[in-house]
Order: sequence, then structure tokens, then C-alpha cells
Amino acid sequence: MSSHPWIWVVVSLIAGGLLFVLVAYVVVRWLAFRIASRVAESAERRLAGSLQRRLDRTGVLRQRLDPELEARYLRDIDRLAWVMDRLVPMPIVGGVGLDAVLGLIPGVGDAIGFGVSALIVIRAAQLGLAPDVISRLLAIQLIDVALGAIPVAGDLFDAVYKADLRSAAIVRQALAARARPDGRDRELRAGRSSSRLL
Repeated sequence: MSSHPWIWVVVSLIAGGLLFVLVAYVVVRWLAFRIASRVAESAERRLAGSLQRRLDRTGVLRQRLDPELEARYLRDIDRLAWVMDRLVPMPIVGGVGLDAVLGLIPGVGDAIGFGVSALIVIRAAQLGLAPDVISRLLAIQLIDVALGAIPVAGDLFDAVYKADLRSAAIVRQALAARARPDGRDRELRAGRSSSRLL
């Protein structure tokens, strides 16, 4: 071993380089996720506010459904969110759904994904959720389709952002808040705070 001390130097350099690359990858991935999340949340808030003002002017009816139909709509929302965002389990991103797969088809795939995901917003409106919650759901879906349309980066965004699971969580929180006696104030907060939970 003493005749080849440079081998240990080379092995040490390679091991150190690999460790550095691994740490750099984790840090860059974490930073990219944090930046993308904050940008998306900021855009969601602005777009939701704009949509809410327009929905308030239209006078969307708030109706209560019978519990059986409400449960069916919730199952539809959960099933659709799972298919669109977590159909195929994956270790790093938690799963990839049809939204990310359809996004691989330029232009058309994102439009199809948006059309399917819009069913969550339709079901939420049928559940009689408040316009502020509906506008938040619309904002999430519009951001998903806009950022998902970017080649390559948009497909990665679709895999990480999980707009449909985020929307399903907002619907569940809004319904839980509505079930409480003072549900109106909490329904508003549920729509705005749920993205931090995901």
C-alpha cells in the first residue's frame, strides 16, 4: 500500500466529490421547492382575490346538499385528486398522476389535464362552497395549467405541486369549517391556509 499513496488521495477526492454533489443536490432541490411553493402561493392569493370579486358579483348560490350526495361528491373529488396526482407511487415526490403524464404531451396534454381537474371545482360549486373557496380552487388550477405548460420544468412542477390534492384538501377543510356553528369565518381561513398544510 505504501507504494501507491496517490490511490488513497484519488479515492478520498472521489468520495469527497460525491458527498459534495449529494449535499449540493439536496440543498438545491430544497431551495427550488421552497421558491416554487412561495411563488405559487403568492400567485394563488392574487388570482383568487381577483376571481372572488368576480364571483361575488355573479351571486353564486350557496346551497346545502343532502349528506349522501355530499359524501358522493367528496369521494369523486378524492378519487379524481388521487388519479391526477398520485396514481403511480414514487419515492421522491410521493407519487405521479395523470396530470404529470398528460403534461408530457405539448399543449394538448395540459389542456386535457385542466379539463379533468376542473371537475373538482365543479363539484365544489355543487357542494355549495363559498365563492372565496371556489376562487381559490380556480386559482390553483389555473396556476397548475400555466406553469405546467412550460416544457420540461412544467412537467416537474406538475409532479411536485399536486394541484388536485391541494384542491381536495381545501374542499374538505371548507366543508369541515361549514359544519361548525360559526363556519362562515372559518371557511374563508380554511381556503387560505390549507396550502401551507400540503
